[in-house]
Amino acid sequence: MALELSATLAWWDRLRRSDLGWSFVRSPSAIGAACIVSLLLLGSLLAPWIAPQNPLDLAQLNLSDALLPPVWMAGGSTSYLLGSDGQGRDLLSAILYGTRTSLLVGAAAVAFAL
Repeated sequence: MALELSATLAWWDRLRRSDLGWSFVRSPSAIGAACIVSLLLLGSLLAPWIAPQNPLDLAQLNLSDALLPPVWMAGGSTSYLLGSDGQGRDLLSAILYGTRTSLLVGAAAVAFAL
């Protein structure tokens, strides 16, 4: 266990001292971009657990809830934090599940380009 920890720390120290690590730590925009990408990855990976609804489940569609505004606007509902679309699906759930697809297509394009 101690050997694994020291190897991990040595790798981290070597990365931090490299030109790439030094440039990354000194660039606020790179740190901000890394935080945004991390949030997107985390949101897409945890979408089944944090999304209020499953946008792919047709049983959850409710046409009477179509085109609701976000929760902070007049007429908004707490069950639809970012509002709903024309079919009554939660927009936050659609964004989280859509992020999964977009990241998968982007990773496939990069892998294909390599």
